[in-house]
Amino acid sequence: MSRNISKAGYATAHWIRFPEIVTPETIARAEAPAESLSWKIGPDGPVGPSGVHLPSNIWCGVALFTDLAAADAALDAKERHLPWLPNAVESWHALLLPIAHRGECNHIERAAPGPIFDIAARDPGGPLLVMTTAGFNQGADLDLARVVDFRVHLGGVHEWLKSVDGRIASQVFTPHTAGDDSVTMSIWRNDAVMVGSMYKPGAHRAQIDRYQTEKTADRASFTRLRMLRTAGQWNGVDLMRAAIAGGG
Repeated sequence: MSRNISKAGYATAHWIRFPEIVTPETIARAEAPAESLSWKIGPDGPVGPSGVHLPSNIWCGVALFTDLAAADAALDAKERHLPWLPNAVESWHALLLPIAHRGECNHIERAAPGPIFDIAARDPGGPLLVMTTAGFNQGADLDLARVVDFRVHLGGVHEWLKSVDGRIASQVFTPHTAGDDSVTMSIWRNDAVMVGSMYKPGAHRAQIDRYQTEKTADRASFTRLRMLRTAGQWNGVDLMRAAIAGGG
């Protein structure tokens, strides 16, 4: 009998910059937000020999929720599940509504990766955040070299993204809990610019083609989300305001 696994209707994203490198032992005090289906947090740092991003001064998190009230409350009470947030140099947080989703991710069910979002019936428009995930089946057959190869190339895509016209900001992280799918988040001036940049010849297109022909990861997902509201800044910038100002 198939299981009826809940999917998320909303998400929150959290980007945190500390004054110095922090370790998973410190971050482990970050409790899952109340009523969340999933809570993943990890460093945006260089890829280590195990294929996991090494400790960094930048950490990112994503929480998934079934309803707006819980997601909204979690954003307002972020210091409750991010108790070390006052120690950060800066942080940025967003309430997100998924408007398009395909692929598989293991953030809700480790043993049964699948779609993780229910799509909104209506796209309200507005600033766009794209979230992609990728993962590998754990077990004795896990090819560590394949994991490292994928994440090294993912790091290359992240570097390439920084120079793409129309991209406002982006971060990549691997949850510190081993086996959870890695996450890339990028904010764009508008939908058309994102599509034109991500699918034209370039670093990202090359990795899409590799994934399709060589199966460089065991699964992947792609989600477009609208930023409903945000708090904080990143690199001294209000990212939602920057996206709105650059839209059109």
